Amino acid sequence: MLPPLRPFTAPDWAPPPPATARPELILHIGQSKTGTSSIQRVLGARRAELTALGVCYPASPGWANHGMLPASLVAPEALGHFNPALWEGMGAEARLARFRREFAAEMAALPATTRLIILSAEQCSGLLATRDAIARLRDLVAPFAGRIRVVMYLRRQDAHFASGYTQALRVAQISPPGLPPYGPDRLPQYDYAALLDNWAAIFGEAAIEPRIFERASMVNGDAVDDFLALANIPLAVPSDDPDRYSNLSVTPAAIDLMRRMGEAMRETPEGLSAASPAWRRFVAAVSDAMPGPGWKPAPAEAAAFLARYAEVNEATRRRWFPARPALFAEMPAAAPAEGPPAPPPPIDTEAALGAACTLLLHEMKANAQREAQLLVQQGRLLDRLGEEAPAANAYRAALRVVPDHPVAQARLADFALAAGDVAGAAAHHAVLLRSHPNHPQTQRLGRLLARPGAAPA
Repeated sequence: MLPPLRPFTAPDWAPPPPATARPELILHIGQSKTGTSSIQRVLGARRAELTALGVCYPASPGWANHGMLPASLVAPEALGHFNPALWEGMGAEARLARFRREFAAEMAALPATTRLIILSAEQCSGLLATRDAIARLRDLVAPFAGRIRVVMYLRRQDAHFASGYTQALRVAQISPPGLPPYGPDRLPQYDYAALLDNWAAIFGEAAIEPRIFERASMVNGDAVDDFLALANIPLAVPSDDPDRYSNLSVTPAAIDLMRRMGEAMRETPEGLSAASPAWRRFVAAVSDAMPGPGWKPAPAEAAAFLARYAEVNEATRRRWFPARPALFAEMPAAAPAEGPPAPPPPIDTEAALGAACTLLLHEMKANAQREAQLLVQQGRLLDRLGEEAPAANAYRAALRVVPDHPVAQARLADFALAAGDVAGAAAHHAVLLRSHPNHPQTQRLGRLLARPGAAPA
C-alpha cells in the first residue's frame, strides 16, 4: 500500500536547480469520476505558477483535460462521445493533426529548468484499452521524458458506475438509473487487475502508481491535495477554490428533469444527440442550477454488483496493495439481495416539474444579469463619449433589470454627487451597503461620501 502522502508547504521546498537531464513525466490516466476534472482545472488555471516551480502542464492537449492526447492515438470512429467543442469547428482528423504538430512544438520549447511534465486525461484508461494503444502513447511521450510515472485512481466499481450515471445523461445516454447485471467479462473497464497489468506490461511495473479513491487513503481526504503531494508540487489551493469542485453531480429531481427532457427531445425533428448544442446548453444549465449528490443505488444492489468483482479486486490488492486487508475499505452495508432485481424507478413527474421551475428561475436570473451587464457596458461607452444623460439612462435601465447592480448604482451615485445631490448619492450607497457591502464600488463610494462636496473619482 502506498503510504499517505504529507501535504507540502513552502518552507519545505526550495526551487529546483536547472535541469541537466530530461524531466520526469507523470501520466495521470484516470479513472474518471475520481476528482480528475478538479485536478485538471487546478493545474490548468495555474500554468504560470507551475512554470515557476519547474513544472509543465502542456496546453496543446487541452486547457484542462488533455483528452486530445489519447484521442490522437485511436481511430476517429472510436472517439464516441468526445466533446465536439474540442474540434473547434473543424473535422476530428484535421484537429488531431494540428494537435500533433502543436504538441511536438510545445515539448521542443520546454524551458531548461523544467523538472516535471504532467499529462492528465482520464480518457487514457478508457480509449487506450489494448497494449498496442498504450504502447503508442509510450512511444509518443518517451522522447520528451526521463522517468515516467503512471498514476491512476481506483474507485469502487459500484460507486464509480453510480457517479458516472449523471455524466451518461450529459452525453444523451437516457436510461433509468440502475447498476447493470454484468461482471468484468462485460465491463472490462472495471477489471482493475487486467487494466493495471496492461499498463505495467508497457511502462514497467515500477512506473505504475495506483491510488485508492477513498477519503481515508488520500492526503487531506482530497484528490487535488493527494495529487499535488504525489507530484511533489508545493502549490497552495484554497479549500474553497471553485476549481476544486468541477464536474459535480446533480440532485435527484434534476436527474428526473434530464430524463424527461431527453425523452422529449427524442420526439423532435432534430432528435437527441450528445453533439446537440441545445442539449449541451440544457445539461450545463441544469448542472449549474442544481448541483447535488447524484443517483445512489440501494446498499443491497451495490453489494450484489460489487460481488461480481471480488476476484479481480482481490488480484489487484495482492499485486498492488498487499498491505491492505481489502482493496476498498468503504463497502456497502447490506448483503446482496436475493431474488429478481427491483424494477428501475420511473420518472417522478412532480419532481421533474419542480426541477424545471428551479431551472427556469435560475435561467431568468442569469438572463437578467446578462441583460443588465450589456446595459452597463452601453453606459460605460456613453460615459467615455461624454454623453452623460444617455449614460445615466442606460444605468437606470440596468437597475430596472437588476435593481442592485453595483456598477450601475455607483455610477448613478457619481452623477448625483457631481450635481450636488449628496442625498441621492447616499441613497444609492445605502442600496450597495445592503446588497454588496464588500464590493470595491461600495467602498469607493463610501469614501467619497465621507468627504462631502468632493468630486467623484
